[in-house]
Amino acid sequence: MLPSTADAQTLPPVGLIVPAYFDPSTDQTDWNRLAAAASQIPLIAVMNPNSGPGTSADPSYTAAINVLDGSGGSTLGYVYTSYGSRKLAAVERDIARYFSWYPIDGIFLDEMATNATQSHLKYYAAIRDYIRSLYPAAIIVANPGTSFDSGFATNKTADIFIDEEDTQTNLDATPQASWTQSFPASMFAEIAVQSSNDAIEVTALSARNLAWVYSTTLPLNPDPYAALPSDFEQEVSALVTVNGMR
Repeated sequence: MLPSTADAQTLPPVGLIVPAYFDPSTDQTDWNRLAAAASQIPLIAVMNPNSGPGTSADPSYTAAINVLDGSGGSTLGYVYTSYGSRKLAAVERDIARYFSWYPIDGIFLDEMATNATQSHLKYYAAIRDYIRSLYPAAIIVANPGTSFDSGFATNKTADIFIDEEDTQTNLDATPQASWTQSFPASMFAEIAVQSSNDAIEVTALSARNLAWVYSTTLPLNPDPYAALPSDFEQEVSALVTVNGMR
């Protein structure tokens, strides 16, 4: 489950936010590994049947979500927004399908715009409000994948923002924007792909103003999220250690 929102002076537990873009009907093992991890640390898994919910419900996802939930984890449904240019009706249709078909805990908004123009703030606020109208307690994660304007955080268009999603080399060389230090760590996440060692990487990321991290040794191409990395359990253990020192 999610840790409580803390003020900017506290250090919340560090959890994993995992793009779980693998089908439980063919990869139940990795979903079971997620459930095992969720019993040890906070964990959010992002389901993505077909660049969104697809055209019909899949019972294998429902079963996997229920197992993860029983272990203390949360599942979000993937929805892309095309950096603020996708039609709201299409975004809302995907959101409604997720909540109608699956026992999810919230929505993952990919391809978030980075510039906080009035039109973009209005767009993402409308999505937030629509999600809340369907499920008031929903977790909303937005993914610009790079530095973005503080207006989105100030206007609380999401609960968690992914301020970097890149290869380990690029991510480690990119500091967080200075303005993020004025907000709680619980609002930010970072994801590293093509990492050399996932346990070392998440330990390093935990020193930043973040409460959510993920690292995978899988290469950027063709898809770093098609499976969990072989050292996933070491990554989990590293965060158990980090949280024990907070």
